[in-house]
Parts: sequence; structure tokens; C-alpha cells
Amino acid sequence: MEHRSRHQPCLEDQEPGEKSRLSRYLTQTGLASQTPDIQTAIAQGAHDVRAIMTNPLSSTEIFEFARKLRHSPESVRQVSSIMWYLTSLSVERDQAFVTGAYLVRDPEGRLSAYFRGVCTPRISSHLKGHSAPGCTNGIDLRAAVGGSGTAASLPPLPHGHCHVLSISITNDKRRGNCLFLKPERYGVHGIRNLTHHAVMYAKSLKRQHTFGANEVVGMRKERIPDHLVASFGEAVDTLADGPQAIAEVGRRGKGEGIAAMHEFLTNKLGCSGVVLPEHTRERMGALLTQLESQYDFVGLRFGNEVVVDLPAELANPLPRAPGVCGPSPPLSQLSSDPSEWKDLVDET
Repeated sequence: MEHRSRHQPCLEDQEPGEKSRLSRYLTQTGLASQTPDIQTAIAQGAHDVRAIMTNPLSSTEIFEFARKLRHSPESVRQVSSIMWYLTSLSVERDQAFVTGAYLVRDPEGRLSAYFRGVCTPRISSHLKGHSAPGCTNGIDLRAAVGGSGTAASLPPLPHGHCHVLSISITNDKRRGNCLFLKPERYGVHGIRNLTHHAVMYAKSLKRQHTFGANEVVGMRKERIPDHLVASFGEAVDTLADGPQAIAEVGRRGKGEGIAAMHEFLTNKLGCSGVVLPEHTRERMGALLTQLESQYDFVGLRFGNEVVVDLPAELANPLPRAPGVCGPSPPLSQLSSDPSEWKDLVDET
């Protein structure tokens, strides 16, 4: 299904009396009073993403650059702004969530390298089969709340999110290089945070035995909706390779997800040499139509996550806000001589 990208305009672009989707969203989430700061964060995040992803440096060099920013207030500001940029894209598509995640196309792996650099290693139950050792990380944003200096005016992420889980996906057979980003309400340091994650993990185990638990309103996680898993199983289980396809697709965040489901249905229905029983063909055709009408990027996604084609988004005019005209410091030095990077944090 084709997705047409749209940039997030600043509020001044709206017609008199018109209220943008972002304005409505900020009102609904109780953040309307911080609209100017959020508009600035969105625009800054877009410029920072472009500076990272279009830089000629290798992903290894970008990782080394970003690693020097780890634990700095500026890295918190940059990540928060990037997450607000992604949030604005999801709002424009009517895909905003209370709990959920982003799957971001990152063909050259540069944005993934940046997040590996500024984040610290952590463990996670998400996408274990798609991430290599050292590719699962996280960053706490809570330091920006009530802080001082560069982080003092930073607007909070919606729904109390103050930690970002980052998982780099490399050379995936369907997705190539991607970055999985999941905003969370708790980090991974301290008893309170660890207790929360233990409780949430216990709840996730319960969801595995509750039909429909992955279809909660406001949830856009990488899990396949249970009714789609059931429909796919019913459509293909009588085929010789049906059980293998069902196992590959998986369920509840494990397996190849909707992308594998779509690939199997497309190949079977599009191959003239494959003879299918009429009722099987009808079921498969109906499910394929449903997938392609319900989802964008159906050939890439795992489940209900928000999929973002960043190279396509960056080809559009970037969001605008007063005072934002390029990447934030020290990302503006990303193309400088590596010998100058030693002073990055001192200058922020």
C-alpha cells in the first residue's frame, strides 16, 4: 500500500480558525500549553535526523561521535526532539499511540549508530530474534524534568514516556537496516524502574493467553493482532507449506510478523502454477485485501507498530519553527575533523 508522506507544518501555516491534528493531539494529551516548545522540538528533531542520516561519515564513525555525547544533557535533548518528530509524523497519519513503537527505515545504519552511541546497553524482551548482541540499548530522558541548563525547557514526551528503548536491526531479509524505537514510562535503573518492568513483563505473559489482548485501543506495538493470526491460520493450514508459514509469521511479537504473512499470501495468489482450492483462495484473497487496506508499509511491518520511511520523509520540506534553521549543536560539528570531537561535551 502506497504511503504519501506529509511534513508537519508549523501552527502559522494553518488557515484562520483551523486547528491542526497536532494541536488537537496536544490538547487531548494535556500538553497544549507547551505547544511552542513542542513545535521547536519537532523541527529540531527533523533537522537532527537529516544531519545524521545524510552525513557522509560511516556508521562506525557516527557511533564514535555519538558515544562522546553519552549521558550529556545535549544527547537527552536530541533524542527527545527526534522522538517528538516521530510523534508528529504518527499524529499526521492518525497513528498516534498511548503505548507503542516505531520501526524506522535506516538504510545506511547511521541513525542506529547514533542511538547505539548515545544510549547505554540494556536487556529487552522485544524483537530478540532480530537483534544482534550489543544492539539493544536505552536512554533515560527523566533527567530533563526539573533540570537546569540545556535540558531545563525540554518539553516532556506524551503519556509520561521518559525512556526510549532502541534496537538496531541489521540486514534483515525483508526490512534491510531498520531502527526500532519504543518510548516507555520507566527506565532500567533503580528499584522503582526494575519493579515496573517486572510487573509489565508479568502482564505480557498473561496477554499471551488472552485472545484480543494485542488489540487494545491506543496500542501500536510490534505484535500482530490476534484476529489476523487466527485468520491467516484458518486460510493456509490445509496447504502443504501452511504450517511452516504459520510458524514463520509467529504471534504476539515473535516471528516475522505481518510482512511474512503478506509475502506468503502474495506469492501464493500471484503464482499461476499454484492450484488452490476455491475456498482457500477466497480466504487468502480476503485476508490480503484486508492487510493492504488496513496497513501502510505492509511488506515491512512486524505488527501494529508505526512504520516510518525516514529517507522519504526527509525528501519533503522539513517542519519549521522560529529559531530552528539547522542541526543542533554539537551535531552541527558532525562533518568536522574527528580530532575536534574531544571537546563536544564541554561545549554543550
